[in-house]
Amino acid sequence: MATNFATNVAVNELAARRGIEHRFFLTVAILFPLITIIGFAPSYYFKTLFNSPPLPSGLVHAHGIVMSLWIILFLVQTYLITSKQIKLHMTLGMFGVLLAAAVIVIGTATGYAAFARGSAFPGYTPAEWFIVPIGDMLTFAVLFTAAIYYRKNAANHKRLMLVTVLNFLPPSIGRLPLPFILDLGSIWFFGIPSLIGILFLAVDTWRNERLNKSFAAAIGLLVLSGPIRMFVARTDAWTQFAAWVIS
Repeated sequence: MATNFATNVAVNELAARRGIEHRFFLTVAILFPLITIIGFAPSYYFKTLFNSPPLPSGLVHAHGIVMSLWIILFLVQTYLITSKQIKLHMTLGMFGVLLAAAVIVIGTATGYAAFARGSAFPGYTPAEWFIVPIGDMLTFAVLFTAAIYYRKNAANHKRLMLVTVLNFLPPSIGRLPLPFILDLGSIWFFGIPSLIGILFLAVDTWRNERLNKSFAAAIGLLVLSGPIRMFVARTDAWTQFAAWVIS
């Protein structure tokens, strides 16, 4: 009797914990597109309402389409897991691999095109800023590859996919209508996702009473990628590399 009671309690606690996790991931999946829409409303989603200038090229529009599809897919996939539609989630996952490849290829090409146009965030040269989209795509490629590798390990897979969301936050939060962003620069658009990631990792470790090593490694990559890029961007080696790329 005592054994059965203890077993039932453990099962109920596990079910409750999973329920909380599912709601948390679904909340993040909903907030992700909302932040993206707010950030890109003036320049992309509702540009006609803001009398914004036309997009510089069709490539930028293609980038916007594949990124929007990726955000929608992330939301749908998270909902499917929450609603226990695992088979459909796995089927869509195969499409997700193809879409992720498109995100990387088109995102890299868009970054190069922006560099060629001389586009950059205020306070950075085009050559320095070129490392930002390239780094975003490289980091995403590493995180997504790891998530696919752990696709049969739900705990690792969903946490790695969560970090891919944090990796793509900087372009959106860097465009939020907040006056202090220009002054903070990389401290804002790299620092905020890093702080959120560290908070997620701390709460996850506390709730589960153990550290998920894959999650920790992914957050570590996220946190370090920004400062490393900003350091490398202002070295002679990067300047020479960027000049070679654009020549």
